Amino acid sequence: MRKRHVCALLTAAVLAGALCAGTLSASAAEEEKVLHIAWTADAQTLDVHKTTSNYAIPLAVFDRLFEVQLNDDGSSELVKSLLDDYSISDDGTVYSFTLKDGIQFSDGSALTSEDVEYTFTRMFALEDSVQTDFTSAIKGSDAVMAGEADTLEGFKVIDDLNFEITLDAPYASFLAVLATPTCCIFSKDNVEEAGDDFGVVPEKTIGSGPYMVTEWVANDSLTLQANPLYWGAPASASTVVFKIYPEPSTISMAFQNGEIDILDCDSIDSAVAETFKINPMYSDNIVYANRLATTYLALNENVQPLDDVNVRKAIQMAIDRQSILDAIYAGEGVTVDGIYPAGSIGFTEENQGWLTYDPDGAKALLEEAGYGDGFDMELSADASASASVANVLQIIAENLQAVGINATIENYDEAAWLTLRKSGEMPSFTATWTLDYNDPSNIIDTFFSSPDTGTLRSLNYADEEVMARVRAASAIVDEGERLAEYAALEKKIVEEDAAWVPLYTRQHLFIVNADTVEHFTPHWAGYSDFNVYGVTMK
Repeated sequence: MRKRHVCALLTAAVLAGALCAGTLSASAAEEEKVLHIAWTADAQTLDVHKTTSNYAIPLAVFDRLFEVQLNDDGSSELVKSLLDDYSISDDGTVYSFTLKDGIQFSDGSALTSEDVEYTFTRMFALEDSVQTDFTSAIKGSDAVMAGEADTLEGFKVIDDLNFEITLDAPYASFLAVLATPTCCIFSKDNVEEAGDDFGVVPEKTIGSGPYMVTEWVANDSLTLQANPLYWGAPASASTVVFKIYPEPSTISMAFQNGEIDILDCDSIDSAVAETFKINPMYSDNIVYANRLATTYLALNENVQPLDDVNVRKAIQMAIDRQSILDAIYAGEGVTVDGIYPAGSIGFTEENQGWLTYDPDGAKALLEEAGYGDGFDMELSADASASASVANVLQIIAENLQAVGINATIENYDEAAWLTLRKSGEMPSFTATWTLDYNDPSNIIDTFFSSPDTGTLRSLNYADEEVMARVRAASAIVDEGERLAEYAALEKKIVEEDAAWVPLYTRQHLFIVNADTVEHFTPHWAGYSDFNVYGVTMK
């Protein structure tokens, strides 16, 4: 195995300085609390401008201007991280920020507005950047991406702690975007000095977050140490080891042997996860988190008779969504009656509870629409999808058959399935949308902001007035007014127009080692990355 680096960052000099500054007590330095996490594959880079996966390490090593806080009731909210204060202009285009004073990178250098400017400029200027979408609202981003400018017009450094970001147009989701891994703040000096080694060589990858990368053994393990210069509360686990276990069976066995402290049940066989759930040794140590993802059935309004709103409503009523959760996912999830996933910003109980399983009501609507004798319908399936997805489609087909709709499942290879969906001609399909950033615009804009978005996902929603409202909603400056409009749009699109069939939000299941872990708060997002800073060790 090739070691990329071994423990070069946590030098005696840094530790001594931290102890003198009072940031790490002698007793804390002596008490080693090691957190062990299982990984299924190695990361390629920790440079978030070059990857859209393996965010667990960057989330721990770097900070962002904002974070999303997961509350005990399953809801979430946006909170300041590196920021002391911020304000937004009346027209919603100019954001003024003040950094917390005294924040340092783990090499002891100060984090300033210039580092933030450098980070955002690099995001657009880097030739192989994969993170240009969410922040492209910043004025001048297009010019930097095109190589026509080397400075970002919409970014103004006022002094070391104060800066402004100007957008091309109001974009109320902008703050939520700033909390994504995309917007990890880098050290300008570190990145420029490291060159191609940044994100790959531990000692050349510096952040201001609660942890530092100290060892990376390719295809074996990656080790973090608590950052003694971290500006926030000290991390509970002084060391975190991400160990790679290529096979699900080895992960579950390692957890049983006490080699893993937190088990992500997504990484093991579902049947094995079920045995853990009912085992008294583990049943009291289960942590559930909403995935911030909505699973839905899409209906193509350009296909007859799906162009009839009563037919679409009948399909909504014919599907027993709870039975799907119970049969396929052991009840781990909640049905949702709208667009936004449970737990996300924008989710409202006011738009829940109206959609119930009612096969008799579905038959009545089909009769009213002139389809009392039923009709033929295709459920398009991606043959490469998991067995669970295939089983979901089978239950949906059986539910529809029960009300007289002859629903047949047609399998396509992945490439053909994607091509057909993007053509706008796929009759119907199931899919799951996981929020990239915690805001309702991320999902409703994706599906209902224009005829093009509708065609791209074979929805072909026809109400252009509603689509115009969706586009305008992202520019509403008043947060209460904006969320009220998103709720009204959700009600119109799903309940009144039956433009798609909401199914459920699944839960993410973790099991903790009760001997070593006191408390674990998962990361807010639907993807599987750990928030290691959210772990309290015993």
